Amino acid sequence: MEDIFNKEENQKNIYVIKHKLAELKHWPNNYDWEWKIGDFRVVIGPCNDDLRAMQKPDPNDSVVKHEKLDVTVYESSKLNPQLSSYVDLRDDSRFKNYQPIQYNVIETPTGGRINLSNGKDMPLIKLCELIRYLHRLSNLTAFL
Repeated sequence: MEDIFNKEENQKNIYVIKHKLAELKHWPNNYDWEWKIGDFRVVIGPCNDDLRAMQKPDPNDSVVKHEKLDVTVYESSKLNPQLSSYVDLRDDSRFKNYQPIQYNVIETPTGGRINLSNGKDMPLIKLCELIRYLHRLSNLTAFL
């Protein structure tokens, strides 16, 4: 059966992204899921409140069963694809001002915005937006 996510237009569809997230399986005895997107690797795990409620990893658990998740992004090195580095969603210039993935923002009295969205307790819909954005970034870097 063809993976509908291979079509570029489906990579932009939040419904398809959420469906694909629901299909992710985690390693045995592990709480986390992974999704590789181009040079990026997204590690998704239940937030601390959900982890405290679990006695052990549930093989039937799914990303979409959680309202909030802990998300970490890594990027492979161009020189050595075996090496990857942590991507700080608050400080990296590609992510820090991208509003669709911001969920923890403080508005200052002067009209400024302080982005505290670091991947901890990320709402599921923001994760879907992040995945969509990572596909866009990966498609752009394919032409560089």
